[in-house]
Amino acid sequence: MKRLDNGKFSRRGFLAGGAVAAAAFLTESRALGAVEVLGLKPEENRALMKFVRDLFPHDRLEDAFYANAIKPLQEDAAKDPAAKRLLTDGIARLNRLAGAAGAKAYADIGDEEERVKVVKQIERSLFFRRVYSTTIVCLYNQPALWPKFGYEGPSSPKGGYLHRGFNDLDWL
Repeated sequence: MKRLDNGKFSRRGFLAGGAVAAAAFLTESRALGAVEVLGLKPEENRALMKFVRDLFPHDRLEDAFYANAIKPLQEDAAKDPAAKRLLTDGIARLNRLAGAAGAKAYADIGDEEERVKVVKQIERSLFFRRVYSTTIVCLYNQPALWPKFGYEGPSSPKGGYLHRGFNDLDWL
């Protein structure tokens, strides 16, 4: 950073130096992320994201909502070897079943109906139950998501629904 004659940094120099530092941090983070992202490898995260999108298919929702939904699973995998093993083994099984369906990996199956056939084969597994039970709560409990479904949020702080929107559903 460039210093002024009085020994202080100029605002332009400070911002430029900050941008360089931020870029270096992001580059380092990406390099670390290429190895493992919160306990899982990038290809495992990709499969997990596709799996959760198949469990709760909303084409209009951005990936960020699904990324928030799988974050607790990723954090558990980073902390607990048993949780990591459950996820990695489940994803490996999805990939094996995808191979039988002619794809390289589960996330590479382009046809949604083919992915659903693969998911049906594991729906009684502990992996399925764990991912489903965790992500259903984490996905739909995001206040930023609620308006996309027409949900105004909890009514109790506003006096309930009886006198505030009980009969205003236009899609029923």
